Amino acid sequence: MSCNTISAIENGKTVNSEALLAVLAQSNLLQPLTEAVEQQLAFVQQWQTNRRKRSKPKAELPNDF
Repeated sequence: MSCNTISAIENGKTVNSEALLAVLAQSNLLQPLTEAVEQQLAFVQQWQTNRRKRSKPKAELPNDF
């Protein structure tokens, strides 16, 4: 990794995701990030499972008086 890439990350500038992941791996921060993402994914999946389902609309009666 170049100093410019690390400096760009530190300053919040856009960087290639491959470079970002490489820096995180070198800094031993990739595993905590992976765990956080997996926790959030599990939370969203649980929320979707427990979410109330929309009921089907009631069929309207024919208007043939």
